[in-house]
Amino acid sequence: MQRVGFIGLGIMGQGMVSSLIRNGYSVRVWNRSREKARALFRELPFAESPRALAEQSDVVISCVADPAAVERVVFAEDGVLAAARPGFAYVECSTVSPGLVRRIAQAFEARGAQALEAPVTGSKLGAQNGSLLFMTGGDPALHSALEPLLRSMGTRAIHCGESGQGALMKLVGNSLISFMLEGLCEGLTVARKGGLPIATVLEVIQAAGFASPYFAFKGAAIEARDFDTHFSIDLLVKDQSLMLAEAAEQRTPLPGLAAIREVFQAARAQGLGAADISAVVQVVERAAGL
Repeated sequence: MQRVGFIGLGIMGQGMVSSLIRNGYSVRVWNRSREKARALFRELPFAESPRALAEQSDVVISCVADPAAVERVVFAEDGVLAAARPGFAYVECSTVSPGLVRRIAQAFEARGAQALEAPVTGSKLGAQNGSLLFMTGGDPALHSALEPLLRSMGTRAIHCGESGQGALMKLVGNSLISFMLEGLCEGLTVARKGGLPIATVLEVIQAAGFASPYFAFKGAAIEARDFDTHFSIDLLVKDQSLMLAEAAEQRTPLPGLAAIREVFQAARAQGLGAADISAVVQVVERAAGL
């Protein structure tokens, strides 16, 4: 069986590693905080650097917070790229720009190795229960070869095209999430001020043609005032900014997303950056005088 290295033990990485273990994979890890890695997975071997992890693995999967973290993991002197070799594969699950993904793929190819981008959606619960959706970009043959590994952490892996297309799809998806959540928060705030119970609003939404599991999930969290972090406001703003930058490069206007990002920026300014994205409802409520 493949020797799997995993980088990044944040909200998503913890669940993904647990899924790999449940499915019988031999896993070793690297995390910026060794203490956190030991506390979470004391039984797993811990590599001293991303390079050392890659030297002891056939495949390395990375799921870290932002482009700067990806740059460090891949391109630093002790990064994964330094150990790349023929037969080795790198899987990037972080949400970054299409341009960075393409640069990573080219760097690994130059060393005879391969790279597959595989950003995910499904949030914390999806990572914990192994129901993530992977959006891959890269060589179709590499996608096929690595699909069993990805499916050990999720239910589907959809090949979106060449390198960069998976990242683009992930940014499109998170833009849609931004619109859905903003619309839900604004609607619930108006309903609340008008005396309409949230439970009634959610019941009607889920019986209507515009029903979505996402509205049920986040609507229930808002009703319960449960803002435990599944996906943080800080990270969604990062993704909104990546999408706006990609669109600017294309000369594609995104006025709706630009306006919505300012609402989430207000949430960060109010100290809510680490909270779940559903906590953005508090910004809308405060603006409405609630």
